[in-house]
Amino acid sequence: MEQLEYFYTVTLIVQILHSLEELSTGFHKKWYLFHMPFWVFLLFEILFTALWISVLLFQAFPYREIFQASFMVLMFANGIQHLIWARIEKKYVPGLILAPMHVVIFLLYYFKI
Repeated sequence: MEQLEYFYTVTLIVQILHSLEELSTGFHKKWYLFHMPFWVFLLFEILFTALWISVLLFQAFPYREIFQASFMVLMFANGIQHLIWARIEKKYVPGLILAPMHVVIFLLYYFKI
């Protein structure tokens, strides 16, 4: 398994766990941009996860490497966003426990550590 695919797979696993953390801690009610019904957030998470699992499983997925690299950057930004949100709130925010993992994994990949 090449390096991008390995780190993509690890990032995807962390994201699935991160989504479960957000679903179980009420992210849909506490997000600073807008509130949404639980079913809307759940549907989004299911579709979002299905897309990224498809990128992992289907070798012939168009622009697969670009999608994988973009996902890693997106999750890095997501991790940073959670850390900044928690710093502003000065308390736990939904998704904060696993958010630093996105930052660490991306930096390990980026700096080829």
